[in-house]
Amino acid sequence: MIFGYEPLEVYEVPMRVVGANVPYEWLIYIFMFIPLAVFCYGLYKRIRVWLLANGRINRADNFWSRLWSLIKYSFGQAKVVKKPLAGWMHFFLFWGFLVLFLAAGVDAMHFWLHWPKVEGGAYIGFSWIVDVLGFLAMIGIIVLAFIRYVQKPDRLNDTKSSDGWVIFLIFAILFTGFLIEGLRIAAQIKLATRIDEILYEAKASPFGWMFAHLFSGMSLDGALVWHRLLWWFHMTLAFLFIALVPFSKLWHIFVSMVNYFTRDMGPSACRMVYNIEEAESFGVEKIEDFTWKDIIDLDACIRCGRCQENCPAYLTGKHLNPKLTLIQAMKQHWDAKAPYLIAAEDAGHHADEAAEMAMTAEAEEVKPVMEQNLIYDVVTTDVIWDCTNCRACMEHCPMFIEHIPKIIEMRRNLVMWQGDMPGEAQMAFTNMERNYNPWGVGFANRANWLNERNVRELVNLVPEDGEEFEYLLFGGCAVAFDDRYKRVGEALVRVAAQAGIKLGYLGTEEYCCGDSARRLGNEYLYQTLVNSNIESFNNYGVKKIITPCPHCYNALKNEYPQLNGNYEVYHSSEFLAKLIAEGKIKLNKSIGAKLTYHDSCFLGRHNKVYDEPRAVIKATGCNLVEIERSREYGFCCGAGGGRMWLEEHAVEGYKRINDTRTDQLLEPNPEMVITNCPFCLTMINDGVKGVESEAKVLDLPELVWQAMQ
Repeated sequence: MIFGYEPLEVYEVPMRVVGANVPYEWLIYIFMFIPLAVFCYGLYKRIRVWLLANGRINRADNFWSRLWSLIKYSFGQAKVVKKPLAGWMHFFLFWGFLVLFLAAGVDAMHFWLHWPKVEGGAYIGFSWIVDVLGFLAMIGIIVLAFIRYVQKPDRLNDTKSSDGWVIFLIFAILFTGFLIEGLRIAAQIKLATRIDEILYEAKASPFGWMFAHLFSGMSLDGALVWHRLLWWFHMTLAFLFIALVPFSKLWHIFVSMVNYFTRDMGPSACRMVYNIEEAESFGVEKIEDFTWKDIIDLDACIRCGRCQENCPAYLTGKHLNPKLTLIQAMKQHWDAKAPYLIAAEDAGHHADEAAEMAMTAEAEEVKPVMEQNLIYDVVTTDVIWDCTNCRACMEHCPMFIEHIPKIIEMRRNLVMWQGDMPGEAQMAFTNMERNYNPWGVGFANRANWLNERNVRELVNLVPEDGEEFEYLLFGGCAVAFDDRYKRVGEALVRVAAQAGIKLGYLGTEEYCCGDSARRLGNEYLYQTLVNSNIESFNNYGVKKIITPCPHCYNALKNEYPQLNGNYEVYHSSEFLAKLIAEGKIKLNKSIGAKLTYHDSCFLGRHNKVYDEPRAVIKATGCNLVEIERSREYGFCCGAGGGRMWLEEHAVEGYKRINDTRTDQLLEPNPEMVITNCPFCLTMINDGVKGVESEAKVLDLPELVWQAMQ
């Protein structure tokens, strides 16, 4: 061995000697501990920052499900590839880099553990996989760069210089790797006495063989020299990559795995406030009061903009942009504040004393950071109140970032701690406190709709009739007090009666489900209403519940169990689909109308109920035209998250959310628009009236009742 390297040669069997032709190649296995040490230091720093969070949350349950989540979404990239072009390019990039690093690990094991060399067919197969995936990774990074810098979609509207440097670094590592391989093969071709001695490389390294043709005119000595120089340059870039991971956008590679393992595995529900009577504060006022999972979310955000391009608030010009004005605003604030919290902790002070320390610090730039108010200066109340809780951001985020819980926690602080809320929200709270419904209609009138719609005999009004029942109709406030939606309640009762089912109903002992109170931030009022309903349910032995309101459905099914209210809950669309499938009701006529269907956010994205309503529509003989924004891509009507009770002001140059959604539903020129929610029915109905369309807006039970006539 001359100058500490093994000469490059043509081998008797297909193989590759690691480090051949590279002087002092063994030093690389010493130098590699430098970037690894920097990586570990960065990892320590990031974990320490996560642990500054004061909030507590349990994500240690369901270990095997969480492990499968990590495998499925990290290695399967199941969430990423839902955006096909960018997703599959990222898939190639991820697997290309992963396999290349595994190959580098195998090389290291040859050195440290004296693993036997990979030879023959095993070498050809292994090398082919590495070569092809490496080339696909290079194609992937080129396409991703094209999307960001040439196509420039709106979702990537915050490109930073660091994005370009990361892309360039990755491309440089991949490209120099192929140049090195090409130079090696070109040199071996020149060393071979016959071409068939090295021809196996055309199979083992098809793209390396292609790169080798670039150097066919180079001398053997020239190829060997450039091979050595580029090898060291390539390794320097690879080590730089490893060292930069915790300090750059590359950190998402690892933090995404943490997020996939610790994501919310439960049903769609707001986080519970336990022992609310004993709480000393409510919600989140300072960013460090969030949980460690919320802080990890800030690290996980890669600014891909999928949340942004599906957010109804952003798309109608509101202040809320789930990427920029929520997550990235919080991240910037946290990155600036965390070092001073750590300094306070290191000095033996409580984190709350960090602000006082900052005020006495010599560095003036510390003061604005510590004085900033999370709610008023960083995120702002306009952003907080713009959210409709439609869950589009969480549905489409490839990192499972939890946007809604953060907004709810800040609303809780505004409402329950600071008393700062829109006047309309205060009115809705007052109505729910006094009359147990947001409309403020006298609670004693809650069962009057039964007589108004002539269905009193078809319903078992439990407190009066005292009869046994299988299903309880939880009509919700809309069925009881909204004149338009009373017709939906009537249709549901009549359909059930035709199936031989007499629904139970609590009348004045049914209270608002509490969804609007909770999502507007009034957790105390929510729990009061829930406890009253659970008491009524338990008093009358309720086991199964049917409701036509997705907000009631989500609360009853997913959130009541937090307060030990466990029941079998069906949305009316599920109930109707079940009756039709079992042949318990007969649809006597085929309506045959051309219609569009609006997926309610709380039935669709929150609970994945997409097929049952469509099965019911199909059974009525209607021609359903699927619009572009449907199913998980459905566009919100604007009334969720308690915004049914808040005034929406159109931004100049944009329409209101419900008008925007109405335009989408009316684009195919349907005869009918079908909804499955009282809020959606109201919002879409208003939108249709605004454009003077002749399309009828019906809720699903009304469509079924028409088909039964």
